[in-house]
Amino acid sequence: NSNHKNNGDLIMILDTLLSINHWFHLSAAALLAGGMIFLVAILRPVLGRSSAISGIGTFSREIHDRFRIYVGILICVLIITGIFNSVGSIMSVAETSLSSGYKTIIRIKVILAVCLFIIYGVNAFLIKEDKTEEDCSCLVKPPVYKKILQVFALVLVFVILFLAATLRFY
Repeated sequence: NSNHKNNGDLIMILDTLLSINHWFHLSAAALLAGGMIFLVAILRPVLGRSSAISGIGTFSREIHDRFRIYVGILICVLIITGIFNSVGSIMSVAETSLSSGYKTIIRIKVILAVCLFIIYGVNAFLIKEDKTEEDCSCLVKPPVYKKILQVFALVLVFVILFLAATLRFY
Protein backbone atom coordinates (compact mmCIF):
# COMPACT_ATOMS: atom_id res chain seq x y z
CA ASN A 1 0.00 0.00 0.00
CA SER A 2 2.91 2.36 0.75
CA ASN A 3 4.41 1.53 -2.63
CA HIS A 4 1.14 2.49 -4.35
CA LYS A 5 1.13 5.85 -2.50
CA ASN A 6 4.76 6.54 -3.53
CA ASN A 7 3.90 5.80 -7.17
CA GLY A 8 0.96 8.22 -6.95
CA ASP A 9 3.20 10.92 -5.48
CA LEU A 10 5.78 10.35 -8.23
CA ILE A 11 3.14 10.59 -10.94
CA MET A 12 1.81 13.81 -9.39
CA ILE A 13 5.33 15.31 -9.30
CA LEU A 14 5.97 14.29 -12.93
CA ASP A 15 2.61 15.78 -14.00
CA THR A 16 3.49 19.03 -12.22
CA LEU A 17 6.93 19.15 -13.89
CA LEU A 18 5.37 18.45 -17.28
CA SER A 19 2.81 21.22 -16.70
CA ILE A 20 5.58 23.69 -15.82
CA ASN A 21 7.53 22.55 -18.89
CA HIS A 22 4.43 23.02 -21.06
CA TRP A 23 3.98 26.53 -19.62
CA PHE A 24 7.60 27.40 -20.51
CA HIS A 25 7.02 26.03 -24.01
CA LEU A 26 3.85 28.09 -24.56
CA SER A 27 5.42 31.20 -23.00
CA ALA A 28 8.45 30.95 -25.29
CA ALA A 29 6.17 30.51 -28.32
CA ALA A 30 4.07 33.53 -27.32
CA LEU A 31 7.16 35.69 -26.70
CA LEU A 32 8.69 34.63 -30.02
CA ALA A 33 5.51 35.35 -31.98
CA GLY A 34 4.89 38.64 -30.20
CA GLY A 35 8.50 39.76 -30.60
CA MET A 36 8.53 38.91 -34.29
CA ILE A 37 5.27 40.78 -34.90
CA PHE A 38 6.59 43.79 -32.99
CA LEU A 39 9.83 43.75 -35.01
CA VAL A 40 8.24 43.31 -38.43
CA ALA A 41 5.02 45.30 -38.07
CA ILE A 42 5.94 48.09 -35.65
CA LEU A 43 9.63 48.65 -35.04
CA ARG A 44 10.98 48.25 -38.57
CA PRO A 45 8.49 50.67 -40.20
CA VAL A 46 9.08 53.31 -37.50
CA LEU A 47 12.88 53.00 -37.76
CA GLY A 48 12.64 53.06 -41.56
CA ARG A 49 10.77 56.38 -41.47
CA SER A 50 13.30 57.73 -38.95
CA SER A 51 16.39 56.60 -40.88
CA ALA A 52 17.55 60.19 -41.47
CA ILE A 53 17.94 60.81 -37.71
CA SER A 54 21.55 60.87 -36.57
CA GLY A 55 22.58 57.72 -34.70
CA ILE A 56 19.57 55.66 -35.80
CA GLY A 57 21.88 53.09 -37.42
CA THR A 58 23.74 52.42 -34.16
CA PHE A 59 20.47 52.37 -32.22
CA SER A 60 18.80 49.91 -34.61
CA ARG A 61 21.91 47.70 -34.75
CA GLU A 62 21.89 47.41 -30.94
CA ILE A 63 18.18 46.51 -30.98
CA HIS A 64 18.75 43.92 -33.70
CA ASP A 65 21.74 42.33 -31.94
CA ARG A 66 19.82 42.09 -28.66
CA PHE A 67 16.68 40.77 -30.38
CA ARG A 68 18.72 38.11 -32.18
CA ILE A 69 20.08 36.84 -28.83
CA TYR A 70 16.59 36.59 -27.34
CA VAL A 71 15.23 34.82 -30.41
CA GLY A 72 18.04 32.27 -30.12
CA ILE A 73 17.26 31.69 -26.44
CA LEU A 74 13.54 31.32 -27.15
CA ILE A 75 14.16 28.85 -29.96
CA CYS A 76 16.43 26.79 -27.68
CA VAL A 77 13.73 26.84 -24.96
CA LEU A 78 11.15 25.74 -27.54
CA ILE A 79 13.31 22.86 -28.74
CA ILE A 80 14.21 21.61 -25.25
CA THR A 81 10.71 21.97 -23.81
CA GLY A 82 9.23 20.52 -27.00
CA ILE A 83 11.32 17.39 -26.53
CA PHE A 84 10.09 17.06 -22.94
CA ASN A 85 6.50 17.71 -24.03
CA SER A 86 6.78 14.95 -26.62
CA VAL A 87 8.22 12.50 -24.10
CA GLY A 88 5.50 13.48 -21.62
CA SER A 89 2.77 12.93 -24.23
CA ILE A 90 4.18 9.55 -25.16
CA MET A 91 4.41 8.55 -21.49
CA SER A 92 0.85 9.70 -20.76
CA VAL A 93 -0.56 7.46 -23.47
CA ALA A 94 1.79 4.54 -22.91
CA GLU A 95 -1.15 2.23 -22.20
CA THR A 96 -2.86 3.20 -25.45
CA SER A 97 -1.45 3.84 -28.88
CA LEU A 98 -1.04 7.30 -30.33
CA SER A 99 -3.42 8.02 -33.18
CA SER A 100 -1.97 8.41 -36.64
CA GLY A 101 -3.31 11.98 -36.81
CA TYR A 102 -1.44 12.90 -33.62
CA LYS A 103 1.78 11.36 -34.96
CA THR A 104 1.40 13.20 -38.26
CA ILE A 105 0.83 16.58 -36.59
CA ILE A 106 3.82 16.07 -34.27
CA ARG A 107 6.04 15.18 -37.24
CA ILE A 108 4.92 18.24 -39.20
CA LYS A 109 5.42 20.43 -36.12
CA VAL A 110 8.96 19.10 -35.64
CA ILE A 111 9.82 19.61 -39.32
CA LEU A 112 8.52 23.19 -39.22
CA ALA A 113 10.42 23.85 -35.98
CA VAL A 114 13.61 22.61 -37.65
CA CYS A 115 12.89 24.95 -40.60
CA LEU A 116 12.44 27.83 -38.14
CA PHE A 117 15.74 26.98 -36.48
CA ILE A 118 17.47 26.87 -39.89
CA ILE A 119 16.04 30.29 -40.82
CA TYR A 120 17.28 31.67 -37.50
CA GLY A 121 20.73 30.13 -38.07
CA VAL A 122 20.97 31.56 -41.57
CA ASN A 123 19.87 35.01 -40.40
CA ALA A 124 22.00 35.02 -37.26
CA PHE A 125 25.19 33.31 -38.36
CA LEU A 126 25.49 32.93 -42.13
CA ILE A 127 24.31 36.31 -43.37
CA LYS A 128 26.82 38.83 -42.05
CA GLU A 129 25.85 42.46 -41.77
CA ASP A 130 28.18 45.28 -42.75
CA LYS A 131 28.85 46.82 -39.31
CA THR A 132 30.76 49.76 -40.78
CA GLU A 133 27.69 51.37 -42.30
CA GLU A 134 25.87 53.94 -40.18
CA ASP A 135 22.59 52.67 -41.58
CA CYS A 136 21.81 49.23 -40.15
CA SER A 137 20.42 47.43 -43.18
CA CYS A 138 19.47 44.48 -40.97
CA LEU A 139 16.64 46.39 -39.33
CA VAL A 140 16.06 49.81 -40.91
CA LYS A 141 16.30 48.82 -44.57
CA PRO A 142 16.69 45.03 -44.79
CA PRO A 143 17.29 43.44 -48.16
CA VAL A 144 14.29 41.73 -49.74
CA TYR A 145 15.57 38.20 -48.99
CA LYS A 146 15.80 39.06 -45.26
CA LYS A 147 12.24 40.38 -45.27
CA ILE A 148 11.08 37.19 -46.97
CA LEU A 149 12.93 34.99 -44.46
CA GLN A 150 11.50 36.93 -41.53
CA VAL A 151 7.93 36.82 -42.83
CA PHE A 152 8.34 33.11 -43.59
CA ALA A 153 9.61 32.56 -40.02
CA LEU A 154 6.62 34.43 -38.64
CA VAL A 155 4.23 32.32 -40.72
CA LEU A 156 6.00 29.17 -39.49
CA VAL A 157 5.54 30.24 -35.87
CA PHE A 158 1.80 30.68 -36.37
CA VAL A 159 1.42 27.40 -38.27
CA ILE A 160 3.29 25.59 -35.48
CA LEU A 161 1.02 27.24 -32.88
CA PHE A 162 -2.05 26.22 -34.89
CA LEU A 163 -0.81 22.62 -35.09
CA ALA A 164 -0.17 22.64 -31.35
CA ALA A 165 -3.75 23.75 -30.76
CA THR A 166 -5.11 20.96 -32.99
CA LEU A 167 -3.26 18.34 -30.94
CA ARG A 168 -5.90 18.84 -28.23
CA PHE A 169 -8.38 17.02 -30.48
CA TYR A 170 -6.33 13.80 -30.45
